[in-house]
Amino acid sequence: MDEDYREFEAKTVDEAIVTAMRTFRSDFEDLEIQVISEGSKGLFGLVGTKSAKILARPARRQETQGSRPVQETGPEAPEKKGLAPEQQAVSREDMEHACRVVTEILNHMNIPSEVRIGKDNIIEVVGDGSGLLIGKRGQTLDSLQFITNRILNKNREVPFYVTVDTEGYRQRHMDHLRSMAVKMGQKVKRTGQSVFLEKMNPYDRRIIHLALKNDSQVNTKSVGDGVYKKVLIAPKRVSRS
Repeated sequence: MDEDYREFEAKTVDEAIVTAMRTFRSDFEDLEIQVISEGSKGLFGLVGTKSAKILARPARRQETQGSRPVQETGPEAPEKKGLAPEQQAVSREDMEHACRVVTEILNHMNIPSEVRIGKDNIIEVVGDGSGLLIGKRGQTLDSLQFITNRILNKNREVPFYVTVDTEGYRQRHMDHLRSMAVKMGQKVKRTGQSVFLEKMNPYDRRIIHLALKNDSQVNTKSVGDGVYKKVLIAPKRVSRS
C-alpha cells in the first residue's frame, strides 16, 4: 500500500468514500480512490456479510514522470486498449489497408462478412454474423478493433486508429450510455447518494464523463485499475464539519 493512502471501511463504498471525504476535509474530486472491496450482503443478507473497503488520499496535482494516476476525473482520452478517436486525418490508402486487415481477421474467425469504409474513420462490417461479432456488451467488437489497430500501427512512426462497427451498434450504444448517464445523474441529485456504474472500457467511460460534464450538481470519476474501470457519479457536496 502506498504510504499516503489510508484505508476506509463501511457497509457500502459510498459510505466509505463519504468517511474519507470527511477525514481529509476534501471534496470528492480532490481525492484519489481505489476500491478494494465493494462488500456483499452474504447469504439471505444475514450470513457472511462483508464490508466495503477503499483506499483514499488527497489527489496529487502533479504526477511525476513515469507515474500512473489511480483514476481519471472528467473526460478521458481513449487508451491503447480502448476505442479509436473519432476524428483523425486518415488517408484512403490507410482505410483500405484497415479493411483488408479486418477482412482477414474475420476470415480466421469464420465470420463471412462484407467490410467497407464508412465515415469518420469507421470500418463497417456487414453480414449475418453481426450478433456474434458484437458479443456480450460489445466486447468481441472491441477486441476486433483493438487487434486491428495493433496490426495497423505495428512499426509505424505516426499511428492512426480506426473504429470497427457493425449494424450501427456504436451509435446505439453511445445513445444508450448518454441516456443512462443522464438518468443516473438525476438519481444522484434526487437522492444525494453516489452511484457506481458497471466496469467500462475507456471509450464508454469518456461518453459518461462528457454527458455529465456540464452538470453543476454532480462529479464523475473513474475508479479502479486496468483498462476496465467503474464510473462513480457523486453529488457535488461535502460536509466539512
